[in-house]
Amino acid sequence: MGRSPWSLVLALLVAASSIANASDLLLIEAAKKESALTLYACDPPQTPLYVDRFKQLFPDIKVTTYVAGCWQIFNRHSSERQAKRQAADVFFATEDVMSRLNSENLLQAYQTPELANFDATASPPGKSYLIVKTLIYGMAANRDFMKGMTPPKDWLDYIHPQSAWQGQISYYDPRTSSAAFALLAALHQNFGAEKAGAIYKGLIASQASLAPTTPAGMTKLVSGEQPIMFYIMNNHFGGIASKGAPVDFILPTSGTPLLNFGIGVTDGAPHPNAARLFVDFMMSDAQLIIQKNNEYSLRKDVKPPDGMPELKNLKVLPLDIEKALADQTALLIWWQQATGVK
Repeated sequence: MGRSPWSLVLALLVAASSIANASDLLLIEAAKKESALTLYACDPPQTPLYVDRFKQLFPDIKVTTYVAGCWQIFNRHSSERQAKRQAADVFFATEDVMSRLNSENLLQAYQTPELANFDATASPPGKSYLIVKTLIYGMAANRDFMKGMTPPKDWLDYIHPQSAWQGQISYYDPRTSSAAFALLAALHQNFGAEKAGAIYKGLIASQASLAPTTPAGMTKLVSGEQPIMFYIMNNHFGGIASKGAPVDFILPTSGTPLLNFGIGVTDGAPHPNAARLFVDFMMSDAQLIIQKNNEYSLRKDVKPPDGMPELKNLKVLPLDIEKALADQTALLIWWQQATGVK
């Protein structure tokens, strides 16, 4: 028999109250003496929630944030380091960016004691970053505006798109979106160039439009202006579904990639102790915020998002991040040639 809602709430409250014990008292005192922390992050909806909670726990530490696109924060950090004006203490970004930081020796290893509560996958071998949370890709359809159309069931359905889908689909640009690039790389790696190219050519044949931002694409999905989304992340789906939007989350039959967010202390961090304390926090107290906001925690004691399958039961399309990064320039050129997008 599963735990009652009240017992689950109690368990979460107990876990939340243990944050001070999760970090070494000497580390907490050292972080307080530094009294400042600068966080570079590319998760605009959730970052303020984490920062607000951290400041509640550690009011003596002033937190400064720079929140922008994942590669945008990477480029800013690189420029600041070259100018010997490093500001970032902690990086919180998608795994492609974290992997690039790691390969360029821009991170320092820190193994938080909280890892004892996580699956081994939370600490990728040979990497100086940790996996904070995971998202999954699905396709989306607004059932109130499908007008008899059959929604897509798989990525391969776009190779021969239905005529009724003309002008009804939105998708994102892999040149500017980390999530869109990761999906492009996963489809290319798993299906090969011919099939992956046919999928994107099918989008073009359906007159699918590039959404300039995630909010813009979501607005068109919810309003019914474009009731099909090539992909939607499970947290974005959960956010609109909880508000009553008549949108279905469709897990592709051939499988779907995972999108990991990682965290790491920067090499040469101006406030290294505060940075380590923030990593401890993100792997403990913040995991409850993650689950509450429809995202996957890898902690053993935190359940999956409401209505979502357990990761162990998911059919996953594997993604080789290192290969994707090595092939990034060539892959984006290939995508432009296949789609004709300028």
